[in-house]
Amino acid sequence: MPDLYKQTVIEPDGPTVATESVDGVRSVSLGLWVRVGARDENPEQHGISHFVEHAVFKGTTSRDRFDIANSLESLGGSLDAFTSRDVTCYHARCLDEHLEIGLDVLADLVQNATFEPAEIEKERRVILEEIQSVEDTPEDLIHDLFAKSVWGRHPVGAPILGTSESVKAIDCDALARFTGEHYRPGNVIITAAGNLDHERVVDSVREKFQGAELADHVLSRSQPKHAPKSYQHYHRDIGQTHYCLGTTSWSYVHPRQYDLLVANAVLGGGMTSRLFQEIREKRGLAYSVYSYVETLEDTGLFSTYMACDRSRLKEAADVVWSELIALKESGITQAELSSAKAQLKGELILGAESMSHRMSNLAYDKMYLQRYLPLEQTLQEIENVTLEGVWNACQTMHDESRMHQVTVGP
Repeated sequence: MPDLYKQTVIEPDGPTVATESVDGVRSVSLGLWVRVGARDENPEQHGISHFVEHAVFKGTTSRDRFDIANSLESLGGSLDAFTSRDVTCYHARCLDEHLEIGLDVLADLVQNATFEPAEIEKERRVILEEIQSVEDTPEDLIHDLFAKSVWGRHPVGAPILGTSESVKAIDCDALARFTGEHYRPGNVIITAAGNLDHERVVDSVREKFQGAELADHVLSRSQPKHAPKSYQHYHRDIGQTHYCLGTTSWSYVHPRQYDLLVANAVLGGGMTSRLFQEIREKRGLAYSVYSYVETLEDTGLFSTYMACDRSRLKEAADVVWSELIALKESGITQAELSSAKAQLKGELILGAESMSHRMSNLAYDKMYLQRYLPLEQTLQEIENVTLEGVWNACQTMHDESRMHQVTVGP
């Protein structure tokens, strides 16, 4: 079987390039990942990672904002970006014959942004509208508030978009300084999946980053501690009460993370989950109800979520608590274990048909695990999950002394 995965570190102190060659497709998904996110910001500059992500699309030394938007769209491809707690990603999807163009645009964005004042002021207004949109959408807002509760004052729990006050205070010079400090070749991972040749990708990246200023800044991160148990309510004049209950959890690199993912699937990972069946199907208490796990390199969180009429909140919350207690005391059944394994494996196999999914997995494996985790190995790790392992994971999902509850509503 051919070696589909390859990795090259471009020396000295250049980007890391990781690719996966996939036969039978005509597309390529590209990702340029900068290892900086909301957790790396100073309090007075919350939201600057996300601001930079927006601002680079407003123009470079060789392209204006329309040229950037048109570069791949005119060829049937796409270009986008996102910011998370610990990484900023610029990604493109295009035909294999346009791979060079995709790489050129991505490299241009992160190296040659001009941060023209007039464009930055317009984009500031766009971001302020985005922040207001979250404020006006309680099902989005509550997850920001929950992360802040769980991680306390640590910046990993700060809102990725920043606040209106912090975004208003960020100027062009601050954006340029931030990119100069963090957007260095050695802090960049470039991943690609699809119909490609690894050496061709490496040669193109080497050419596009040739002469780039080398890094003199070493990224330093502190592991967040768990904030004390907390119950918080945020008043909003809306019809429903939105509810999150959970705690900190295992990181991406935890050796037993699949035990936790199986437990989460059983609790609130779909329409057959315990929470969905008990709260929505059997009692009709809520329309939306689920649980989720978020994992980072050194921490994670587990949460349940639902939204219901205020008059039914206590009954619904009691069901959530009782299901968490039942998991902690009794774990799951053999039938639930088999079903959850099949669900997780099926999602992975279906996801592998997406080049964008493969491209993203390459990046997270490199950033967090420092190695490539083949699909077959991941499937085997899921298959190795046992009832005992899930029971142990369930002990972390309900600890009375560490639980955080956040509600948003009337």
